[in-house]
Amino acid sequence: MFIFFKYFVYFLIFLSLLLFYFLFTPLGHANIYHFIGEKLSKKNGVHIEVQSINIAYYPQVRMVLNIEKKAKLTLWGHLDDALVDMDYRLSSDCIASEHCQIDDDIKIQGHVKGPFTKLFITGKGKALDGNVTYQAVKYTEKVEDLVLHMHDVNATKLAHLLGQEAFIKGKADAKVNFSFMDDNEKHGTIVYNVADKDFRGIPLHLHSNINISNDQHTFTIKVNSPYLTLDITRGSYNQESKQAKAFYVLDIKELHKLKKLLGYDYNGSFYARGEMMYTNKVKITGLSKSFGGLLDFVFEDNQLKMQLDKVSLADIMHLFPFPSMLDANTDGTVTYDFTHETLDAHTTLNQARFLPSKLVDVVKKKSHVNMMNETFDNSKLDLSYHHNVILGNLKLINPRNHVYLTSTKIDTNQSTINTYFDFKMQHQEFAGKVYGSLDNPKVNLNMQKLVRYQMDKQVDKMIGKDGRKMMEHMPMGGVAKDIATDMGASFMKVFF
Repeated sequence: MFIFFKYFVYFLIFLSLLLFYFLFTPLGHANIYHFIGEKLSKKNGVHIEVQSINIAYYPQVRMVLNIEKKAKLTLWGHLDDALVDMDYRLSSDCIASEHCQIDDDIKIQGHVKGPFTKLFITGKGKALDGNVTYQAVKYTEKVEDLVLHMHDVNATKLAHLLGQEAFIKGKADAKVNFSFMDDNEKHGTIVYNVADKDFRGIPLHLHSNINISNDQHTFTIKVNSPYLTLDITRGSYNQESKQAKAFYVLDIKELHKLKKLLGYDYNGSFYARGEMMYTNKVKITGLSKSFGGLLDFVFEDNQLKMQLDKVSLADIMHLFPFPSMLDANTDGTVTYDFTHETLDAHTTLNQARFLPSKLVDVVKKKSHVNMMNETFDNSKLDLSYHHNVILGNLKLINPRNHVYLTSTKIDTNQSTINTYFDFKMQHQEFAGKVYGSLDNPKVNLNMQKLVRYQMDKQVDKMIGKDGRKMMEHMPMGGVAKDIATDMGASFMKVFF
């Protein structure tokens, strides 16, 4: 009995020394803080270091924790093995997550209360350059009744925190409500608003609503600006399959206001509606009647493919800051490759008519031919675009006349044109070249072909068409005609 009592006293002395070591020496504090920090880190999934614990007035406790070596969390109040009733203060100059590290001034105060199996948590303060308030009920394996409000926060920082690119910058508001969340299930809504005073040259406001039910998300998005509206409706996204789709309506009132956004100074307006899809890649389909006919388009694999049905050529050309010489009902295909910045168009023109232009004026002045009186069906326009240069050929044909514009080259950077033309119209036939500025091009008319055509008509009147052809096949018959034609053309150029 004496031996047992002796060892029992030794054990009490050892236990007292151990408690004294942990509770009253700096080295003991460091060891116990390290132990508690490891336990808290494993339980919460973040690195936590215990800076100090004051239990002098237990169960009133004060703790100071360092989280991820960036944030300081101070808690004070009642703490025992069954109940928590503590205030807390969180401060940091940085937000660190698995996605990013963001410089930010965080100052949040709040309260946590309840048993460890059901904690009611509230908080409010400054974060992401704005105001934040929140409350939630935290159970051991789930969260219920989460309400998070963000006001005037930095949209760029919020996007980076979520591991996303900041599409629209500026000040944002967000309202998050989740009735239930755990590792496998979640039900809630998110309302998000952001306003950017200078989104690539224009003011822009975005409003979105998201409903979340486990892996299935539904959403709507509305983008407003003085110059455009974009409505995205009936959107759905499956988080597991990574598939999304939605319907949209796009209404651009003034395209020239979007020069910085679109990269080019377009004119006019544009309206379209269609569907957006994502399954490993983006696909956008749509219809537009902005150009008089029907424009059916598909964007996929970084290519825009357009099918034209009775689309007005003049309305399409009105998009660009240089005058159109022609209008027609246009059918065909147009493909634009965004990767290589190339365009290919193969179209058929019906009811094609010339519009007022310098070419029309020059031809009328020199040949008395009014090009605007003619209409052409079943004609062809083929062109390509690369490195700001348009290359193309135009062939307008009707039963009596034709107009060919060949080897056409338009430099959109220099606003210049260079093309050869061949006309047969209203009993006149001639050729020439259009070159120079698109706003005020020069026209070089080849009078030789016009003189030859007029000589043929005069000879036909005197000896008949068959007689003229017979004369041309006689020895030296063609040479004499060429000499006369050259002399006539030179004489006419003196006056024209």
